[in-house]
Amino acid sequence: MLRKERKADKLKDMLGSSESFRSSDTIPDPSGSNIPLVRTDRTSTYIKTLHRVSFTTDIPYFHRIDKYNEEKVCEYERKASELALPVSYNLKKLFRRVFPILRWFPRYRVKRWLIGDLLSGISVGLLTIPLSLAFAVCAGQPPINGLYTSFVTTVLYCLLGTTQHLSYGASAFTALLIAKSISHNETQEADSDSDCSPTCPRELYVITLTFVAGIVLISMGIFRLSFLRTYISKPVLNGFKAGTALHLLAILLSLILGIDPSIHHGPLSFVHNCKVIIENITKTHAASVITGLAALAFLIPFKIINFIYSRHLIPTEFIAIVVSIWLSYWLELEDSHNLRLINNYPFILPRPSLPSFSLISSVAADAFAVALVTFAVSISLGRENSKKHNQSYHPHQETIVLGFCDLLLSFLGTFAASGVCEQTLVQEKTWGQTQAAGLMAAGLCLTALLCADTLLPLVPRAVLGAIVIANLGSYFEFFWKYCFACKKNKYEFVAGIVTFAAVCILDIDIGLGVGIVFSILLTLHRLQKPSSDILGHIPNTENYTVLSNEKTAKEVVGIKIIKIFDSIYYGNVDFLLSWIKLKVNCYLQSGRSLESDEELYSEEDKYHMLLESTQFLTLDEHALRRLNHTKLYRRQISKQTADVHTVILDCGSVSFVDDEGVNALIYLSERYQSVGVGFILASCSSAVLKSLQEHGYFKSTSQSLAFSSIHDAVLFSLQQTAERNQSPQGSEYIPETNGETLAEGDTAEIQTDTDNSTKVELYQMERGETVSHQKTDLQSKKQRIIEYETNL
Repeated sequence: MLRKERKADKLKDMLGSSESFRSSDTIPDPSGSNIPLVRTDRTSTYIKTLHRVSFTTDIPYFHRIDKYNEEKVCEYERKASELALPVSYNLKKLFRRVFPILRWFPRYRVKRWLIGDLLSGISVGLLTIPLSLAFAVCAGQPPINGLYTSFVTTVLYCLLGTTQHLSYGASAFTALLIAKSISHNETQEADSDSDCSPTCPRELYVITLTFVAGIVLISMGIFRLSFLRTYISKPVLNGFKAGTALHLLAILLSLILGIDPSIHHGPLSFVHNCKVIIENITKTHAASVITGLAALAFLIPFKIINFIYSRHLIPTEFIAIVVSIWLSYWLELEDSHNLRLINNYPFILPRPSLPSFSLISSVAADAFAVALVTFAVSISLGRENSKKHNQSYHPHQETIVLGFCDLLLSFLGTFAASGVCEQTLVQEKTWGQTQAAGLMAAGLCLTALLCADTLLPLVPRAVLGAIVIANLGSYFEFFWKYCFACKKNKYEFVAGIVTFAAVCILDIDIGLGVGIVFSILLTLHRLQKPSSDILGHIPNTENYTVLSNEKTAKEVVGIKIIKIFDSIYYGNVDFLLSWIKLKVNCYLQSGRSLESDEELYSEEDKYHMLLESTQFLTLDEHALRRLNHTKLYRRQISKQTADVHTVILDCGSVSFVDDEGVNALIYLSERYQSVGVGFILASCSSAVLKSLQEHGYFKSTSQSLAFSSIHDAVLFSLQQTAERNQSPQGSEYIPETNGETLAEGDTAEIQTDTDNSTKVELYQMERGETVSHQKTDLQSKKQRIIEYETNL
């Protein structure tokens, strides 16, 4: 207590009263805004909040307390305050982070959330039971293994998961990958390294495969490799899901038709399976076809109703399962009509066992494929749901949780799991609020497991196939989202259609890899051709926009404003230089005729152009009439030539510039300066300015400034041009007064000050010089001009 009181007294002496703290530790913003700045130093900082005063260290100088930096200061304060807390608090925080149920369960609102979680858990559980059975059949595993997988992963995710609406269990992706692995690697009897040995080599192979996949996922989470998800775009994922649905559809058709063809897995497997189904079409069982079509006729209309009302109101899948069980038992369909049931496997829980370490080398490739596919699907599904509901999401922890689920499932004797799109969609639409809905779904799965020996063997295979087919609508999102809008999103459409074709032709694991690689190459191709445009000024404002986007925008005469919408790096430097050369091409033209320009711009047009330019120059009507050769705006005609004295490069959208990019900017600056054209950078970020300074741009180009806005750069350019045109030798302005030649000693000079105002002053010139004599001298000069296209 004495130590705490001493610290409090010391803190009070250092900070003083609240009035002195506010007056001494905050200073006004030099820019004129009312936002205070925090006074800091390198060793320690004293920040006062509404709750407490704390010490923080290593905060940069003068953080502005705006919406962004306020969060940063609070983060510094929180970390500093935690250093003084006891170790028990840090352990408690660690347990809450590892077990998210310790965060949401104590704050559970029973009156507000319990009804929604109950309805959501019942809906998800009633859907999980038939889907788990169907996916286990597709994987070539006992149906009860799929139900067991969903039960275990649902309970684990409720304890360790960070997303409220994500549902784990047996999925179509793991079913197809495991079926492919089994078909390619039929193993012989092998003894396990432990006392627990499985009864079948196929089960041992699947257990080892699941174990290695779990190790891979846990390693990815520990080493923070979840950032790889950023390279999987949504079009690629949607194309992958659509291709997977076609592979699954070929297998499900064989269940509905009641045939047992040899399912092929690997490249061209979809074509081979379709061919086998067509060849065996004469062997179909009428009872299976009628049962499957009847189930589809019952399921699809209710699916449409649920989609229209955006709620999973009716558990049609569970109703179909109950009705089919009752009909199979009452009518004895298996004996009387030879209806195919799922009773060809024993309905007993798998026995716990250990993987065979001697099989790790043979299952490594397939295990990596299972781990990467389940990682891509689960992390993408979780991130999409968290963004939709504005929830926090921890991809590294999610990856570890998924790997831990696979690891535990391997010891329990079943196969791998992943995020299930159908169950997640239902949980999201049925008022689910927390992970407690998953616990209710797990309870229904446990009930089904307890009744598995008596009821589940009576489920027809055709009904399971119809249930999965009716839920494939979310897999075909790619077609109505991208195919019908291919003209608007052509790059997304190309990435998705290539992934879809690769999955259909090469199989789902290889197809996903091809889609990711193609998407990355397509992105690099787009980055190599940066988007650039010519900007124009909107009259009476300080805004500049693309000429093609705003009809009122006009180009400033003598100034070419170029905006780059991408970073400048080694990959797009050549394209950028060629584009600038095309739009801003300097060449020497001798003997340019002024009469052609006079034909394009009448005196009245020039007057109106200057009248609209009051943002730059405020001249009276008399001065505007006299300066009839001064044009601030360039009329948008098909093609013309004019003198450009400044090129402004807007770098507001440039995030970084590398060494080759800086060299390209130096090249442009030196090239334009050699022909008397200024080159100015505007709206550069701090990172870009730092790169320019580190690579010696300002030293190489003898430029010591870069403007914070385009408007400042334009005003500076106009001011410099007006100062150069003050002298009679360098002036390009031809003064006239309503058709009258100026008298001896009269000329016009424009002086621009910082307030954007101009003063018209008359000076004396030698008498006898007329305007026609000035035009003749001007025609004889060789000038560098720039040819451009204003009508883009």
